[in-house]
Amino acid sequence: MTKEQLEKVKELAYRTMTAGVIANVLEVDEVDFMDEVCTPGTLARRAFLQGTLQQMLETREAIIKAARNGSNPAQAELLRFLDKQIRSCRV
Repeated sequence: MTKEQLEKVKELAYRTMTAGVIANVLEVDEVDFMDEVCTPGTLARRAFLQGTLQQMLETREAIIKAARNGSNPAQAELLRFLDKQIRSCRV
């Protein structure tokens, strides 16, 4: 993939587009693109995850801020995040 395509992958993943939709926007073979996005270590996967994780980080920051400001739904969501985080360290 070209540098421009990888930037587009990152941008569209940030905007929560699925890998299939991104393939169609880029006008590349959907099956090949999906294989590349699902293969650890590829540039396409890295770009897809960078966009996705940046959006996730920003969303979680907003949820944490809302929870601190007293939002009960945000507090419940934050507790789910923390529970999942704690469970991820258990063997």
